[in-house]
Amino acid sequence: MKKYIALSLITCGIATLTACNKNNGCPNNSDKAIVRDFSDTDSCGIVFELEDGSKLEATNLSEFPGLDYEEGMLVWLDSKPASGASTCGLGDIVRIKCISEREF
Repeated sequence: MKKYIALSLITCGIATLTACNKNNGCPNNSDKAIVRDFSDTDSCGIVFELEDGSKLEATNLSEFPGLDYEEGMLVWLDSKPASGASTCGLGDIVRIKCISEREF
């Protein structure tokens, strides 16, 4: 009986931890990112800053119109490298596969 109680507590603990990091439809390997707004800079716009400090410039941001990309917004981001020239010179060029808002 004690074994079942311990197993139940462990299962509940794991469920609680994974629920805090839910990524609203993006794959589990999505990156945590922060929206950075460089619209005031010549030819720049929205850039995504990853947890390691690297920055990503998306080529297809217009394909995801459901979010208001505001400075400091937290998002889940799944992307792949893309070809093309950087408009800002701030980060790597990517094509977004999935993006969704996150809480923290």
